[in-house]
Amino acid sequence: MGPSKYLRRLVSNIVEFGTRSYTGDIARRLRIFNGLNAFVAVASFAKALQYAVHDVSLYPVSITATTAGLLLFASPLFHRWNEIIAPVYFCIVVSVDFFVIGMLSGSSAGSQYNLLAAPGIVLVFGSRRLALSLVMALLLFLTFVAIDVGAPVLGQIAPMNAAFGERNKIISITTAAAILFGAMAYALKLAESAEEALSREYQRSEGLLQNLMPGSIAARLKKNPDQIIADHFEDVTILFADIVDFTPRAMRLAPARVVGLLNRVFSEFDRLAEKHKLEKIKTIGDAYMIAGGMPDQSSGHCAAVAEMALDMLDSVTQIGPELDEDLRLRIGIHTGPAIAGVIGTRKLFYDVWGDTVNTASRMESQGSAGRIQVTENTRLVLGSSYKFEFRGVVDVKGKGPMSLYYLEGREPSTV
Repeated sequence: MGPSKYLRRLVSNIVEFGTRSYTGDIARRLRIFNGLNAFVAVASFAKALQYAVHDVSLYPVSITATTAGLLLFASPLFHRWNEIIAPVYFCIVVSVDFFVIGMLSGSSAGSQYNLLAAPGIVLVFGSRRLALSLVMALLLFLTFVAIDVGAPVLGQIAPMNAAFGERNKIISITTAAAILFGAMAYALKLAESAEEALSREYQRSEGLLQNLMPGSIAARLKKNPDQIIADHFEDVTILFADIVDFTPRAMRLAPARVVGLLNRVFSEFDRLAEKHKLEKIKTIGDAYMIAGGMPDQSSGHCAAVAEMALDMLDSVTQIGPELDEDLRLRIGIHTGPAIAGVIGTRKLFYDVWGDTVNTASRMESQGSAGRIQVTENTRLVLGSSYKFEFRGVVDVKGKGPMSLYYLEGREPSTV
């Protein structure tokens, strides 16, 4: 690991220490605090070294700054109990540290100007604790006033000469500015990262919503989430498809194999539905349901459903050998009126009901393997563009005698 990577990992560990049990805004604020705390702690050690090297008489100041640095490094340990203990502890340590240094070395030393960074504490406590932020900032400001106004110009224990004091004042002001700039820059970076994450989550949610229901229905839901969506359609075409003998097949196959088979077949059906601009309604086990002419009405929906049905038969003849399975479909189609809408408040989905749906389901369940069974109504709508075989008059459960047909394919003139 190169030095730069090691440094980045070190900084990351310092910033994230004790924050992993928190989420969202609290975690972001504590990371800002950890960065600020580490900066001030390191600055305290640097200040202690500066004092110690400059003059033996400043050893008391050096010891005070070193003690403050050690106490500050321990601040993140308090995150385990509560998110506000460490920031409050930080403000108290900093306030005491600079007050003692001010009393030891005098106001002319300029160390109190570090406290000009006090307003930045609001980034740590957040907008929900503005009162606490104000109290802590006021504590630091009063410490500044106490030193600048109340402390002797030159301390009695560790006085600094004028030139060193001026340099220290400039360093203190620069440090305060750096703390404010760094804290705000890091806060802005975290805010931008959070905004990007929110945008990604929004796009993901949009994608999921578009997959759950038609785009026009999703748009209506977003515009008015509390509205009841229920539409009546005079003319739609419903298709049901079912894999023949799937239940006994599923009993002998491993679960992963069963799911993989369905996923492969239904993914191809999804592609075909998109190709023919049809609406996938749902899957139930090995049954697949689509609708034409809804929610956006179109005049050619019946032909589009017929084309998809023929393509579905072709697709399983190709997928079967690929999966080393003998796959056959039963397909049923009926055309008529229906009602569609969104049901549920959790895991809501778009569904369609009515006699047309029930009849299409009967066409599938009482159909033949490898064939597309349609009603007289669907045959009439499709007209002469397709070839049909008359199956006969069949007593359909729940419907009575019905004239049924097998859709054979397209007429040569339409190919």
